[in-house]
Amino acid sequence: MSGFFVYVLDGSESENLAKVMPRINIITQLLAFFIFAIALNVSNLKILFFTAIFLFIVLVLAKNLQFYRLTKRLKWFYLVMFSIFAFNTPGEHVSGWAFSISPTYEGVWAGLTQMLRIAVMLAALSLILAINTKQQLISGFYFLFSPLKYVGLDTQRFAARLWLTLHYVEMQQEAPNINNLKQKFSAIFAETQQESVTITLEKPTFIWLDFALIVSMLALLILILLKVTA
Repeated sequence: MSGFFVYVLDGSESENLAKVMPRINIITQLLAFFIFAIALNVSNLKILFFTAIFLFIVLVLAKNLQFYRLTKRLKWFYLVMFSIFAFNTPGEHVSGWAFSISPTYEGVWAGLTQMLRIAVMLAALSLILAINTKQQLISGFYFLFSPLKYVGLDTQRFAARLWLTLHYVEMQQEAPNINNLKQKFSAIFAETQQESVTITLEKPTFIWLDFALIVSMLALLILILLKVTA
């Protein structure tokens, strides 16, 4: 009989390791990313620019190609989004434009800001994907959304679907050709029809680094909100 089984550990097995090698757990990383995303939406172009430079330097030092792959796939999305902002935002039209329909300075500025905002979020997401395994990501989302089970969310089914999604992404990276991808995808379904897949989720352990990062991100968000509303 096939199916997905979720096996949950309480995280006590990794407590000794965490004391020897402190590491920010995946739940804290996801919470920090959500706070970071909120802060980006109220940040100006100057803050976005310096944040982007910092993240890009980290990506280069880490030799992370995930961001490059994501950006390459979204190049047409960036172009369309920039065009929508540039040509549909009211304001002063760009002088010297040769065509009857011209962009505005405000639209160009808004388009660049939105493009940079998405690029910074993708860079931060690429770092999270690079430093965590598939099991760690699933564990993080599972325990982060566990309180939602009281409002009807089946967290175990959610973990199984997330496993399939991440597995599909890995297969796509290994087999970019659509025919090879179909063959691998058919193979994994044929395999799960005969065998069961067990997903082992280990509850992350919180240490002082986790609380320090969450407090720092909340303080940063408050400062940005105060600066914007001032």
